[in-house]
Amino acid sequence: MGVKDINIDNTPLSEKIALTIRNNIIKGIIKPGERLVEPKLSEMMGISRTPIREALRLLEMEGFIEIIPRRGAVVTTLTRKDIDDIFVIKMNLEPLASKLAVSFLEKSDIDKMKELAVKMAVGSSKGVTQLINWNYDFHNLFIYKCNNERLIKMLEGLQQQFKRATVYSFTTEGRTRKVNEEHDKLIAAFEAKDEKSVEEIVETHVYNGWQFIRTQFEEVHTHE
Repeated sequence: MGVKDINIDNTPLSEKIALTIRNNIIKGIIKPGERLVEPKLSEMMGISRTPIREALRLLEMEGFIEIIPRRGAVVTTLTRKDIDDIFVIKMNLEPLASKLAVSFLEKSDIDKMKELAVKMAVGSSKGVTQLINWNYDFHNLFIYKCNNERLIKMLEGLQQQFKRATVYSFTTEGRTRKVNEEHDKLIAAFEAKDEKSVEEIVETHVYNGWQFIRTQFEEVHTHE
């Protein structure tokens, strides 16, 4: 299932294990409905079952797995409703975070946004996973500058689920190009310190992503 090569040289082990399993679920290496058996994972990784059990509890809290009596941990299936629920939250919180960030973003932050925008524009050959990571780095630059810890925590709490849905994005050149255009508009609005434009651009950006991901999700599952 792609977890035997986990690097567990740092503590806490449970978070390392959760990170590896989570990433493999997001990438589709570990499939929905697949069982994660503690003794098997313990044997593969050469570690005790305690940190594995803690990692599975963390993944259950995040919604990646369900722990079922007499069956153990089972990877959950992402549904269209899950995608809609995730993006309803994202569409309401992220524009607010972007608007609040206008007053706190520094030139160095905007420069980093520009660097990431360039990477995304020329780096499509790096694959969907890398594009997703760059995209989240871009968004996190303004989320973490919103100066509202509660809002940051709310977005952080759902970020891994956002990533799970976002695997359906960046699957066409046209979509990647559209994302890059919207990022460029957002950078310009941040530079102009135009709160209204920033908020509107992010709201449109999230909505467009939501609709594209829904379409791709339905297309994939129609042909299953």
